[in-house]
Amino acid sequence: MTEAPLRCHLLIGAPGSGKTTMAHQLAPLLPAEDGTTALVLSTDAIRAELFGDAAVQGPWDEVRALMLQRLQSAIDAGNPVIIDATHARRPWRLLYTQALRFSRPVEWIGWWFTTPLDTCLKWAQTRERPVPASVIRDFHAAITHKQFGPHRAEGFATVVKLNPAAGESQPEALATRLRGLDGSIRNALNRDQAKTPYLHRYSRLLDLERLLFLLRLLTQFNGLDRQDSATVLAMEQICNPLPSGDVAELAAALLSRWDQVHGGNSEVYGDVEAIRADLDWLEANGFTRLDWSSNAAIELGPEGPIQDSSCHGGVPALADRRAFIRVFTLLRHVLKEPFDAPTDAETTGDSGSLYQHLIDRLSDIEGSYGPDPSQQSVLRKDLQGLLRPYGFSPEIKGRPDSLRSGYAIGTALLSADQLLEIHVLLSASMERLSDASTKPLLTTLELRLRRAGLLDGGMQARREPKRALAHRSATEARPGTLAGSEQSQRLERAIHQRRCVWLRHEPDQPSAEQRQRGDDGRFRAWPLQLLFHNISWYLAFETESPGHPQGLIRMLRLDRLVLLGEDGNLRRSQEQDHRAAMERMQRLLHLCGGLYFGDDIQAQMALMEPRDGLMAGGLEVYERLRFSCTAKVFRLIREEPHRFPLEHTSYSLPLPGQNDWERGRLDRLKPNAATDSHPYPVELVLPRWTVQEDWDLRNWLFRWGAGLRIEAPIALRELHQQMARDVVGKYAEGEAFARR
Repeated sequence: MTEAPLRCHLLIGAPGSGKTTMAHQLAPLLPAEDGTTALVLSTDAIRAELFGDAAVQGPWDEVRALMLQRLQSAIDAGNPVIIDATHARRPWRLLYTQALRFSRPVEWIGWWFTTPLDTCLKWAQTRERPVPASVIRDFHAAITHKQFGPHRAEGFATVVKLNPAAGESQPEALATRLRGLDGSIRNALNRDQAKTPYLHRYSRLLDLERLLFLLRLLTQFNGLDRQDSATVLAMEQICNPLPSGDVAELAAALLSRWDQVHGGNSEVYGDVEAIRADLDWLEANGFTRLDWSSNAAIELGPEGPIQDSSCHGGVPALADRRAFIRVFTLLRHVLKEPFDAPTDAETTGDSGSLYQHLIDRLSDIEGSYGPDPSQQSVLRKDLQGLLRPYGFSPEIKGRPDSLRSGYAIGTALLSADQLLEIHVLLSASMERLSDASTKPLLTTLELRLRRAGLLDGGMQARREPKRALAHRSATEARPGTLAGSEQSQRLERAIHQRRCVWLRHEPDQPSAEQRQRGDDGRFRAWPLQLLFHNISWYLAFETESPGHPQGLIRMLRLDRLVLLGEDGNLRRSQEQDHRAAMERMQRLLHLCGGLYFGDDIQAQMALMEPRDGLMAGGLEVYERLRFSCTAKVFRLIREEPHRFPLEHTSYSLPLPGQNDWERGRLDRLKPNAATDSHPYPVELVLPRWTVQEDWDLRNWLFRWGAGLRIEAPIALRELHQQMARDVVGKYAEGEAFARR
């Protein structure tokens, strides 16, 4: 035979609402099995007992331990209990109604004190221990909260409202309320009958809210990533030091202290083993996996609700399996694609368009919203009644039914701090590097960062960047060239779509013969990539060579190139052609050490082959550059070994007896005589056109002045000498002019 439940009572009210007076009036009306009256447990009385004064807060753990010990003892003895405390926040109520386990079934009655705030403030002043007005207001607001105020779904058999200011706590009125409890509970149970066959593992409010708050935690704190310093810092604001265990232990510690979980102090949500099972369930249902199937149905499994020792407790709306699957299908979509909305809803705030868009997106998923027009109303209630109160769809001014605004699971590859850092870098790229192509991306990022509350109303993040760009681009944003925003966007589309385009290089004027036959200097090319080099933006492209499988790879400055148009619908027929051209370009960048790739397609193709001495692909395409350096210049050159290909670079060995030398893998040349002013040789094997014509190489060589002596090739050495003579000559001319 099932043991009859013991009826216990939880008082819920702000300080000064009349709870203590009512508790002592209610106790004689509740006889215990041994003939005594109900036990009144008061946190204030326990504080006075433990610490000598109810005003002394003392360690809460000690107060709670004694409170729970006496509660368990009373229930074991079959004595009804009245718990006199504010119970202003939901977790404080769930502790008794759903988190604790008792030796017998317990039926909890919630007594909700609706005493007006002004009356609470007035009555509180007459107490021996006045409570600050700010605390009374805070607790009164928490209890009267539309979504998180007292509710039968918290595990109460029923919730009784009464206003002591209207005389509703007098013994006669209380006796009447007690006589009506059985009928009230019976009616509530009848209303729950429709949900009973569909209960599931998250049918208890405690388990449902733990799952929802865990999802919020994972989205707001970047998946609890300990490798991201900004995320760790944000988590340490809640719990410091952070626990050293796994994700479940970390989540449990944070949920127990996070002030966004019903005001903090929410230990009831910190069950590590339950959270570990929740994490497994979230992963299995695609919430935390990147490889999830977009049309996968939510699977609840065969488990029913977790059993507790309370009975006749109410259940939330999502206790119904069908409602849970529908809402969590929507929630998963909002978390995975937080900005999914039709264009008109984004700009006009048309909620009907948004609702229908979401229904259309989710309609193929089993258990989701159906095609019936009434489903819009169902979805609206789900957004307003669940997703918004728990922070997944915050209300935004002018957009009352917007989706969750911010980064989310599956799309949150970066933390909030990292997103702001990217915003700063993109802003600098557009401003200092004159990269007009970043403007659309920056505009979208700024819009979404503001919607997520990560940016203020201005266009810039109010923060000092960790990284900055010191130099500005010398590329002139000339209208009509690829450096202008309009042509830049057309060029990016052509790169993305692998289209052939017509270009013209402005500095290259067509010859008289070309002009005579109507040739304006245009050429066909496959654009490959935009690159920033030194102080300018360049376009890498492959020239179109009719009848040949490959074309010449070139680099030219954007502000000197004009996009004349696309070459019809000509596209790369094979993706591997584009990849092969990109690989050739990267190989040329590596071997040349600059952006000049010569003008011989056969020589370029030969560089793709392994080198044998100065030969490659059967052609002599390399040339050896040798120079010797002073100690100071040699030290500086050794500090930048990746300027030229490592496999083509050789440095001097140390001089005899030089022991302060940290030997490097490139040190293999015999040094010059110790008496030589330039004792340290360097050799570079570079493409012939680089050594003979590349101004980037010459600028690098000649900047060392007299600290570097070129030895081969002779032509480059003579050029260096001639430049030095020219400089000396100009100074001599100036001095002679000054003496006149």
